[in-house]
Amino acid sequence: MLLVRRCLIAAVSGVLAALALKALPDVHLCTGVECIFVGVLVGPLLLFGAALLAWALMALARIRPSWPVALGGPVVLLALLTTVLDLAEVSFLMFSVAVAGCYALAALVTADELPRAWRVALGAPVVVLFGWGVVLPIVL
Repeated sequence: MLLVRRCLIAAVSGVLAALALKALPDVHLCTGVECIFVGVLVGPLLLFGAALLAWALMALARIRPSWPVALGGPVVLLALLTTVLDLAEVSFLMFSVAVAGCYALAALVTADELPRAWRVALGAPVVVLFGWGVVLPIVL
């Protein structure tokens, strides 16, 4: 029961962090040279801010430890967005479902209640997707 509670709170925290990002004013920063600024500085800062908000929400809900989930959720989401989902074609509802699933998976992988073999089995596809979608394009 604690594992289900942990996953549900992580999913809700991730969706609330995504809603907070959606509430930011829509500023057209990406026109010309500013695209470099957005990609290098603003994008990672927004992602870190959303992870920090999700961490605070999970800590308030007494999910212990909550920092691995807050750091793992965006990594799972980044692996999913760079390989499977196209952010331009996905509605915000589908994006919220993906965020909830990614944070729930991160909560499962970082839970002490699961045996180590299950955590490795759940985390291995994320490592493969992250390597394929994020690391490989950087190296090549």
